[in-house]
Amino acid sequence: MTEPSRRALQRNVQLYPLYQGLLNSYFWLPVFFLYFSENLSLGQVLRLEAIYYATVVLLEVPSGYFSDTVGRKRTLILSSAALIAAYALFFLGSTFAFFAVAQVFLAAGLAFNSGTDTALHFDSLSAIGLASEYGAREARAHQVALLGRSLAALLGGLAAMGGLRLAYGLSLLAAVGMLLVVMAMVEPTAVPRSADRSRRGFLGQLGACLGQLGNPSLAWLFCFAVLMTVINHVPYEFYQPYLDLLLDKHQIDLPGEGTPLLTGTVTAITMLIAAWAASRSIRVRDRVGLAVTLLFTTALQVVIMVVMGLVLHNAVLLLILLRSVPAAMMEPALRAAITPRLPKSLRATYLSIQSLAGRLSFSGVLVGLSFMAAPTAEPQLKWPEISQMSLAAAVLGAVGFFALAATASLCRGAKGDE
Repeated sequence: MTEPSRRALQRNVQLYPLYQGLLNSYFWLPVFFLYFSENLSLGQVLRLEAIYYATVVLLEVPSGYFSDTVGRKRTLILSSAALIAAYALFFLGSTFAFFAVAQVFLAAGLAFNSGTDTALHFDSLSAIGLASEYGAREARAHQVALLGRSLAALLGGLAAMGGLRLAYGLSLLAAVGMLLVVMAMVEPTAVPRSADRSRRGFLGQLGACLGQLGNPSLAWLFCFAVLMTVINHVPYEFYQPYLDLLLDKHQIDLPGEGTPLLTGTVTAITMLIAAWAASRSIRVRDRVGLAVTLLFTTALQVVIMVVMGLVLHNAVLLLILLRSVPAAMMEPALRAAITPRLPKSLRATYLSIQSLAGRLSFSGVLVGLSFMAAPTAEPQLKWPEISQMSLAAAVLGAVGFFALAATASLCRGAKGDE
């Protein structure tokens, strides 16, 4: 395979933000639970979620290995094709079997994208001598992704008022656009067929990736990424039932057609704020340092969980709107600290392992929190349960924060703190 031209690599870099915007066009996000509940029982809905997470666990690391050995572009083509299949099945189907297969394709699409997208971005920049701009460019792409989520949430909520499945129809169009963008890209570098890689095999690749954790800086960043995967998801899981309780408190009964628009609007505002934070993440890192930036995002998420657990009040909604700011600020800085330090042959696999560790940790936390739920047939969480779960997760986040703060000197060698 010949090396790609500089012009082709520049096209990769130019198309990458568009790819991120289309990937993150989750028009279905504000309505997926409503859509599933419209067609299935609560037990079936929960089983669908289990199918999704089980598939992610199975495919997360193999997809990274596939990317490192077969190539970034081919992996992203598979990702786009799987998302097209998923959204088509969601749009056309109405039975558990249809939705279950769609969940498998959705998980596969996101798993094959995980780590590969940012690896392709860095590889392309590195090949044309712009690796030093990776952090700033990744921040801009992340901003576009969040703006895409914001617009998609609002439009998805509007479209769903005419039928919940229409939100998946819009996501289907976005996934087709993704595939077209990937087809216009090139493989950043020739995929090497080195003897070292061929001897390594899948298990050897995993061992080589775990060996990177012998670097204290990478180990610290790995632990940070896992912790933040857990606590970033807690406000996301609880904000909808929290909003429902506020509406009940004020005896506000929205008609069914208004619910998708409300959830879409709240999500859109949240993502707009997060996009603003993402655009400033590298600037903040350069001013105060990587460790301080990352620890700030941890502290902010802990504060949000504490307040959500202490009081049920309208003013807390303003704080909940900041729930995506920590992820938006940390992601570009974290990628800029980790990605350049990894060998190209391990990059996507390592990032997939890191993602998988975070997902498994979050699943374990959810299992633990589930024991705090009252033994009732009612699916809706009550205030005492939300309060206890939020505070328990906040304690976990606080312990992680102090552990990371105490060992922050290990992060000094990472880019941004040098």
